[in-house]
Amino acid sequence: NAQINTEQVMRSGKNALAYNDYMLSIQYFNLAIQSEPNQAIPYFYRAIAKFNLEDFVGAEIDATEAIKRNPFIRDVFEVRGAARQLMRNYDGALGDYQKALDALPQNRHILYNMAIVYKENGDEAKSEKILKQLVQDSPDNYRAYRGLAILKLSDKDSIVALEYLDSTIRLNQTNYVDYMLRSYIEKDYDKALLDINEAIKLSPYSSMCYVVRAQLYYKMNN
Repeated sequence: NAQINTEQVMRSGKNALAYNDYMLSIQYFNLAIQSEPNQAIPYFYRAIAKFNLEDFVGAEIDATEAIKRNPFIRDVFEVRGAARQLMRNYDGALGDYQKALDALPQNRHILYNMAIVYKENGDEAKSEKILKQLVQDSPDNYRAYRGLAILKLSDKDSIVALEYLDSTIRLNQTNYVDYMLRSYIEKDYDKALLDINEAIKLSPYSSMCYVVRAQLYYKMNN
């Protein structure tokens, strides 16, 4: 262990992480942890790598180890919160996101994630409050409009949902889900067909897009 150049190993691990070579980055972070097991940073970066490999249990464990060693790295709470959210540990996720917000109270990404967690946890009122505040503070936040659209769809308010989706797509034309959702609730079949075709162009291997288009063709007697 004494012969390991931890700084060089960490640099190599970060480079591998930057190039999305998560397995290789984990090998480097393993070496760094073996060399200096009391350091928080290698655990933090290994948590990120594991998260990107969808090893959410491993990401949560590594993030927790990083927090034990240094509770002042706020980004690690966001990583653990995201892992917990995807494992449906909503209370744990909310606690982590709140700690991350203590250092970054205006972080739009964390606030959006919190809003989604509140919705998934059944508290749609808090979710809507956060999303509306995000829209008010950042009118270009297309994710917040999308979140509000999904909330309104849950309430079966397709008219307002459609307005929010219009805003989302106006601000960002790269997400096929937005076009698919708008196509699904659009009453004008010609407009709906344009939207679902655009969704398929953006994501040609999404089976759900073809299901939505098939349903639309059926409504059009085609």
